[in-house]
Amino acid sequence: MVTSQLLWGKYIQYVRDGEGALLDPVTLDSVYLNRGEVTDLSAVPPTATHKALAELGFTPDSPRADQREALHNRLHQLDLNPVPVRISGLRVVLTDACNMKCSYCFVETNTGKPDMTEQEIADGLTYLFETNAGRDEVAIQWFGGEPTTRFDLMQHGDTLADSLAARYDVKQVRRTVVTNGARITDAMIEHFARYEYGVGISIDGPPAINAEHRRLLGGQPADDRIRRNVRRLLDAGGIHVGCNLTPTPANIGRLAQTVTWIIDDLGLKFIYANTPIPTSGRWTVKGRELARELYQARLVALGRGGMMFSVLDRAFQALDRRRPMLFDHIQSDRTLNVALLPGNRVSLCDINFTAPSFLHTLDELRADPNLLGGIAKNVAPIPECGQCPALAICGGPSRNEQLLIRGDRPDPQMCDFYKSTVEIAVWDSTGVQ
Repeated sequence: MVTSQLLWGKYIQYVRDGEGALLDPVTLDSVYLNRGEVTDLSAVPPTATHKALAELGFTPDSPRADQREALHNRLHQLDLNPVPVRISGLRVVLTDACNMKCSYCFVETNTGKPDMTEQEIADGLTYLFETNAGRDEVAIQWFGGEPTTRFDLMQHGDTLADSLAARYDVKQVRRTVVTNGARITDAMIEHFARYEYGVGISIDGPPAINAEHRRLLGGQPADDRIRRNVRRLLDAGGIHVGCNLTPTPANIGRLAQTVTWIIDDLGLKFIYANTPIPTSGRWTVKGRELARELYQARLVALGRGGMMFSVLDRAFQALDRRRPMLFDHIQSDRTLNVALLPGNRVSLCDINFTAPSFLHTLDELRADPNLLGGIAKNVAPIPECGQCPALAICGGPSRNEQLLIRGDRPDPQMCDFYKSTVEIAVWDSTGVQ
């Protein structure tokens, strides 16, 4: 069992089976303590352990009055700014039509609303390329609904992207599609291979698990069909095929088993685990359990020659680099991926297509690039954030989460999740001096 407490008003001290670790939640410095050092630390200073810690920068002097202010100062020192500088990627929402009904989907599907038009695709892609003229790369992701229901629009967009890349001197176009994998055709496979697509198959585990929340509109499962299509994609060559795994009540408790099946049976080596989205106003999974399961599943994937990525990696990377990793809404170069919607509208949040505060037209974004600041994270919005080990890794709810939970106070399960990810990363020795 791991216990934790605040040491000297500014460090998190973890103790497990007599051994310990110290973490500075602002600078992300950390240090391991053996049993003797843990005991020595509790004695009246100065002891040998106190002196050794002082040499590493861990001192009892001047406890920080406000950890949140210290984090803001740290972000300023590192020139880490939550405001995006430009849009570098589009999640193109071609249609809300879908051949499946997934209980947790954040998209309202099969509404009968018009699909995107070729002209709207042209307008959106032109904006993307002109904004990134002369740069190395832009990203285009086809999305829905189920985007393969409008494969014709994907073909049109990819052809247009080639000509726009040449016109605006953009060196590379990174293309991906997120699909349930149930209706892949030979023509699609040929197209994906020609453009070296990344294809993300949304699947939550073996048939008994996947069918719990993901079924065709008629109510029947599609697992056999998806398995065949995954094999066809893998056999084609030139296509980067991975799995988008959503933790749900059906697979929590069995994530390691699920990852084993995805790698061994389905043949997919790259797995991305989605972060829960509180679409109902709260998390539907237990945060601490999810963190532990993601860690175990990560080890299983590595042991089978695969790679599993999740928000857990933020904690590992932050401790390894001694650098805050709390701006999950933007890329490392401060660029932004947004959702391009029918009607020449853009959502600054690529997983929320309806919130008015995120929605702008292309003309509005051209006229006022400062509108991109509407997605910028409000770091550590409540006093309790200042006492949290995950201060510089979570940093509080995103703008989207604030809208969904209707306030600044995070869901308790979200807090448990991020606290647990930090604890796991510390004890895994990632970044420990």
